[in-house]
Amino acid sequence: MQHERTEQEVFSFFEGRRHFHHFATEQDVADEFFALLSEARELYLQDVIVDGKRHDRYADDFVNSHRYIDCDHAVCRNCHEMNIHIVKGLLTGYAHLIKPLFTAESFSFEECMELKRMYDTSESLPITGRDHVDELTKAPPLSFGCNMTHEQMAGIVSCANTYHLFCFSACVEDMEALFACKEGFCIRVNNLRHVAALFDALLENSFIQSRWQAVLDKGRFLQSKDGGRFVSASSLSSALSAVRNNMTSVSFGIRQAINRLKG
Repeated sequence: MQHERTEQEVFSFFEGRRHFHHFATEQDVADEFFALLSEARELYLQDVIVDGKRHDRYADDFVNSHRYIDCDHAVCRNCHEMNIHIVKGLLTGYAHLIKPLFTAESFSFEECMELKRMYDTSESLPITGRDHVDELTKAPPLSFGCNMTHEQMAGIVSCANTYHLFCFSACVEDMEALFACKEGFCIRVNNLRHVAALFDALLENSFIQSRWQAVLDKGRFLQSKDGGRFVSASSLSSALSAVRNNMTSVSFGIRQAINRLKG
């Protein structure tokens, strides 16, 4: 059974191979392609998800900054040009497939090769119903399962700002983006326990469904106070346990504020 390459292994291999400049085998070409897409993934998480750069500008910047290699051999330059051309095609024409893979916890060599096979065999955009494309696109959209009025959303904003749940004053548009699971939206958390208390109160009053922790995790909608990481479902679960074990006046106030929205 062939050993599946990790991103770190390919990065190490690619960095070492670049000193020799030459593509000797088809595996070298595949490894460079994986290294390029893996680096594109890291930049996507930072530039688009964290910093809010437009996807099309991120794609152009990545391709333009990786267009050339330090080698005069025609074979090497042609192989790299082919790889960067495919990366550009995936980032621009297949963004709807790239985004869920790039925001997953990991990105494997096999997933990378599956993308390339899809690209090689597709005449244009992927056709719904093809088996290997379905595997990448069947994931349902993220949703809290909520249906709140504008007044209720305003009440949630008021509660969030009163108890300083986030690192800046939220507005109705922020909360609408959050509860609509708007792609690319995220907000920095000032106090995770208080945010957990808010969502727990929303669940208790049937404003949202029980999968809220997983939705916040998968959508990467919450950032830590310093902006250095996204809040995970396990962190939310731990924060919620702490709230329930020690109900502070702030947590109680949050629950009361949400309870009043029900009427």
